[in-house]
Amino acid sequence: MGLENIFTGISLTRFLEEIDRLGFIWIVKRLSGNDTGLTGGHQAGAYLPRAYFEIAFPEICTSETYNPRSLITCYIPNADITIPDLRAIYYNSKFFPEKGLKKKYDEFRITGWGGCSSPIQDVENTGSLWVFAVLRKPQICLAASWVASSVDEENTIEDWLGEEVEPTRFVMARPPLRPRPEDPSNLPKDWLCAFPSGQEIFEYVANHIPYSKEGLSIDELLLKRRNIEYEVFQLLERQALLPRIQKGFESVDEFIKFAHSASNRRKSRAGSSLELNLERIFRDEKIAFERNAVTENYKRPDFLFPSGQAYHDPRFPAVRLHMLASKTCCKDRWRQVLNEANRIQRKHLFTLQEGVSPNQLQEMQDNNVELVIPAPFRKSFPRNWRESLMTLEDFVRFMRSQQSIDASNWNGPVDTRTS
Repeated sequence: MGLENIFTGISLTRFLEEIDRLGFIWIVKRLSGNDTGLTGGHQAGAYLPRAYFEIAFPEICTSETYNPRSLITCYIPNADITIPDLRAIYYNSKFFPEKGLKKKYDEFRITGWGGCSSPIQDVENTGSLWVFAVLRKPQICLAASWVASSVDEENTIEDWLGEEVEPTRFVMARPPLRPRPEDPSNLPKDWLCAFPSGQEIFEYVANHIPYSKEGLSIDELLLKRRNIEYEVFQLLERQALLPRIQKGFESVDEFIKFAHSASNRRKSRAGSSLELNLERIFRDEKIAFERNAVTENYKRPDFLFPSGQAYHDPRFPAVRLHMLASKTCCKDRWRQVLNEANRIQRKHLFTLQEGVSPNQLQEMQDNNVELVIPAPFRKSFPRNWRESLMTLEDFVRFMRSQQSIDASNWNGPVDTRTS
């Protein structure tokens, strides 16, 4: 049985429908620089979590054999490529000290893609959504793969999933039962009756993981808060939605309305989370800014420094004006920031994307867009670009130095409150 007969010439929408209908074990993630080979890492191939391998390839989830593997035949419909010897490998040298290896691995990867001729290892696809699906039948192991080639395709996949797929996160067909991040009794009681807003969840998490000079760096703080925030949201979602799902629905329309409501809540949280995290850090760091201030043609940059009033006052020196856009994934989206603030020549863009291709990095540089990333993600970028990238700590330090300089000939107020 070959998958070419099923998937050749198929649309993305039909592909997604078929992998569900046929019982494929699928997973969706954004390709990192390490996945595509952008970083030149030793372990070539796409990383997937243990939870997925335990369902799709349970036979190799063992530390009894060194680097166990399974062979798969994989078809990529949108590239019309068949890979006959794809390998699912568990790199488990951590359990074999006698091998004398410098690095002790304990990770799961899909390798053997055929290099840059495959969409999965094309560095230009770093940051793209990737769907990988495995069909397990007696004595048959087949796989299908699709890398989104446009923002429209990414939107189609996320609409199918009912949620956005952020860098470093996975969405699976059969999500594992995870331990609860905390006891629901520790959460505000009224949240169990009425679902809180994304702002309320963030404030709860920020108060539990406070800003501290002696603790985490602000890069680490942002990532930790976001992870806890996501876990709390999932916990609340289970508490609120599972009883309603188990009760059942009396009509298709009732079910669709319920599903849309849940999906919209997920997207709303994902859309505001990064801005809320950055806003709190700037406030704690005493950086003057305004969030979503209006510029030319009713554009609203995520953050203007020091304020919208300063931006619209011609007496305020343009060289003291700055802006920061925030995008969880910047691939094919970074150009949106180019005309958000005409007085500011050099734009800054914060992203959680794990890697950007050299071509896009060069294009950003040519268009005066400076990338800002969490410090732990620097290793996901091409080696010769890493030192030129700003971390969030670098950006805050830069803004503090800029705002310590007297903006002569302008005495207007600078307000750190959001709009």
